[in-house]
Amino acid sequence: MVTFGKLNLDTDFEYRVIREEENDLDLFIDLNYRSLDIKLEDSNFFNSRVQFPFVRSIILRLNKESDIITMHLMRDIDLFSAFANFEINISNSIISIKNEYEKVVMYKSIK
Repeated sequence: MVTFGKLNLDTDFEYRVIREEENDLDLFIDLNYRSLDIKLEDSNFFNSRVQFPFVRSIILRLNKESDIITMHLMRDIDLFSAFANFEINISNSIISIKNEYEKVVMYKSIK
């Protein structure tokens, strides 16, 4: 597990910092065109998960002092190829991005 500001990240994938300015940080996580399942057991809107097929990479944008990060799902290596993005509250939690055979499972757990 690694920590960037308030983000506790547990991942099987390689990551790299692609931008860092003062308290802002962008992390690039290469998924190599796998399907991404986001588990949502505690959601009041979805039943269990949301799946995004064929995801090239994830960019996590964070401010090191904030409890909110923005996740961008990328279709290609190009930084302008995002096809979905959303915010996640990361307070007192661990964000896990794990490889499960030919898909990726992402979930949030209490720290």
